[in-house]
Amino acid sequence: MRESITLAVEPYGGDGPRWVVERAEAEIVERYGELDAGELGLTAAMFNLPNGAFLVARRGDAAGLPFGGAGVRAISPGIGEVRRLWIDPGFRRRGVAGLLMATIEDASRDIGLRTLCLTTGERQPEAVAFYVSTGWRQVALDKAAEGFRFTKKLGAAK
Repeated sequence: MRESITLAVEPYGGDGPRWVVERAEAEIVERYGELDAGELGLTAAMFNLPNGAFLVARRGDAAGLPFGGAGVRAISPGIGEVRRLWIDPGFRRRGVAGLLMATIEDASRDIGLRTLCLTTGERQPEAVAFYVSTGWRQVALDKAAEGFRFTKKLGAAK
């Protein structure tokens, strides 16, 4: 039987979101050697309502240990950016990323976002494959940028 999980929006300054962000950033450093300027400076104002939301996946109920999460922040009217999708390696390839992203899409609709975007890097081929397989469209980056940029139009709430 699958372990039960709880997905909930939590304040960005709370223990769950901070735990997820610290581990996501550690993995970025492990894969790329450092956090570039575009990866620094995430703040609660970006991810707390009404400008955004940070979703945490926990084992069991809302008091359970976190094992993943993702945030979304408004970057212009109707457009949001997904940041820090991360899942503990022991929980990967179990469908959790799909649940997180579906719930992030719902939270995005709730705060008035109609289109989402995200960027990932060449050293994250599993992320690229996931986004392609879940309906995200790859778009060109400007010549100075590195990585892969994706967008997704949000349909009506289900």
